[in-house]
Amino acid sequence: MFSTDGDLIDSTSGKIDYFEGQYLWYGLNFGCGKKFCGIESWSSTDLITWSSNGLLFDPTENATATLCKGDGDCGRPHIVYNPASSLYILWLNAGTPGYAIFTSSSPTSGYVLEPTRALVGYQPNPQTDQAGDFSVAIINGTGYIAYSLIDFKTLGASIWPPFKQSMYIQKLTNDFMNTTGNATSVIPVGDLVDYQTESPDIFYRNGYYYISASNTCGFCQGTILIMYRAKNIAGPWTRQIISSDTCGGQTTGVLKIPSSTGGEAVYIHQADIQATAPLAGPRNAQHGHQFQILNFNSDGSIKDLNCSASLTSIVKLPTTNTTAVQVPSTKTNDGLAMNAAIGSGNHHQDYYLNCSLPQYSLFQTFTSSKTGNLTTVGVNLAGGGPTGNVTLTVFRYTNATALLSPFYKWEALSTFDVIPKDFSAALLSIKVPVGKEVTAGDNLGFAIVSVGITPICVAMRGTTPSYATGWAGPADGGFVTGQVLEENTVNGAGSGGILYAQGANQVSLRGKNGDQIPIQELSGRELKWFGIIE
Repeated sequence: MFSTDGDLIDSTSGKIDYFEGQYLWYGLNFGCGKKFCGIESWSSTDLITWSSNGLLFDPTENATATLCKGDGDCGRPHIVYNPASSLYILWLNAGTPGYAIFTSSSPTSGYVLEPTRALVGYQPNPQTDQAGDFSVAIINGTGYIAYSLIDFKTLGASIWPPFKQSMYIQKLTNDFMNTTGNATSVIPVGDLVDYQTESPDIFYRNGYYYISASNTCGFCQGTILIMYRAKNIAGPWTRQIISSDTCGGQTTGVLKIPSSTGGEAVYIHQADIQATAPLAGPRNAQHGHQFQILNFNSDGSIKDLNCSASLTSIVKLPTTNTTAVQVPSTKTNDGLAMNAAIGSGNHHQDYYLNCSLPQYSLFQTFTSSKTGNLTTVGVNLAGGGPTGNVTLTVFRYTNATALLSPFYKWEALSTFDVIPKDFSAALLSIKVPVGKEVTAGDNLGFAIVSVGITPICVAMRGTTPSYATGWAGPADGGFVTGQVLEENTVNGAGSGGILYAQGANQVSLRGKNGDQIPIQELSGRELKWFGIIE
């Protein structure tokens, strides 16, 4: 899923809530390649078109940099609104002695660290029992926290070291900035499933309290999805396991959408899908996201998740009298990809990560749709610690026959080097300044060449059904298989251009008869890109 400026939404452990007439998606950034890069938010009125609002707070400021430097610190962000104080309250995991609290008058920015930590009601020994993953929610005006208590006394094993933690739930104070009263355990079975729960969220439906959770995962490639439910917040709780691996990911939350007709609300489960992220490291910025409607039985139990890639659902959003507050974005080029005159499309299609650079160079062609000044070409790239520059060249060429002929030279309109320090591990849109006049019908294109030795990723999509769910194979000369970013597959005509690949240093004829050119046409595929013509 991409934002209106063309960037892949870099959100891990994220949550979607509804504030000020719009949906707010917020989560951890990992694009900088470090343990903590900040918490970004995106706004949408339709759950499809997302605009970045930038970071909730400055992660380099001394107090927050110190707070967030630990492994897992400042994780699992959750925001609640307190109408009495008119404050948005951001809770973050911060280890001992308790959760960090930030407040702001805006849901999207300006969060300030409060001096007091939020403590939990059950923590026998703060040195060996630490409050970890959590969720806060407001149900019928009362605030609650569900948290995992990590047991650091029972650690270590040769191959399988179970990381023990158990779930508790407790009320919040009236200002929603601390806990109050006793904590109640959510351990209905008492087996290792109950004693490895994390990543909770809380919601309420038809007389039942629910806690969604995973087992200990740590950004792994799939873990079970647990649903606890109880008629009373103090229990007793009933446990279900509704997915064996959360479709290759880990649960992050549940979004409630009220009915557009006054009937039953819809509850949408959200998960980070790590199994298909191609770059190394558990804290990666290229993983996909899955959103799936939860289906309930008459007794309040929940049906199993459906991990089929062909599953589609339609949700009708309610109309409200609330006008969405326009929040100024702290990021540049907001909406540029969404409003581009030409390109592959910014959403409503599936894109796949392909990390074939530098083994291959890629060439995407397209036709100018109108006469004017081609000011910018954008293309999405990601790299995990690149060792050399990636050069992007925008060019004009005579025709396809000429382009693929030996000794032919195109007209270079612009050349732009992306140096290693400017790369992100997230699939961000790299904007190439061009500033050249073009005419409607001109044959144009851009080349991507990497001189490093580490993988560089691009986003691809299928323009024909045969290449919609997988990329390449032996017939394509060993072109590296792509990784899916989204679950569903929707084909589109794209820009009508052609994508070519050329193996590194392949500059001679090939084939048994010496008559095959060293450039492959990757039919039915297109890179994610856009162009601005003014």
